[in-house]
Amino acid sequence: MTPKETVELIYAAFQRGEIQTILDQLAPDVFWRQPASVPWGGDYVGPIEVGAFFTKLNEIVETTGFEVEDNIEARDEVVSYGYYASRNRATGKSSRARFVFRWKFQNGQVSRYEAVLDSAPIMMAASA
Repeated sequence: MTPKETVELIYAAFQRGEIQTILDQLAPDVFWRQPASVPWGGDYVGPIEVGAFFTKLNEIVETTGFEVEDNIEARDEVVSYGYYASRNRATGKSSRARFVFRWKFQNGQVSRYEAVLDSAPIMMAASA
């Protein structure tokens, strides 16, 4: 499976809520970064911590949309961009944020993931 195909598999699993499928694609020492500007932001290392990230994300928001416009593959990296939509569980407010994700692969597994998000819509939805 190419890196791009693996990223596509991960996105399909995310949309179905199959987090274990995502975790199965990760290297044991994977580095996973979400922007500090969002409530679920931070650095996570290893599949167990990445699993905790998905739990935290789901506790804070309900994912209502995930639109990938393109996945660009170059050697062992994939860059994706699109929109992420969610509803904040505490406020009930919705948001739609632009994203860019960078995926790096080693030995067929995700070794590094970094998300860049337009956090303004997310944070507006989080405010009462």
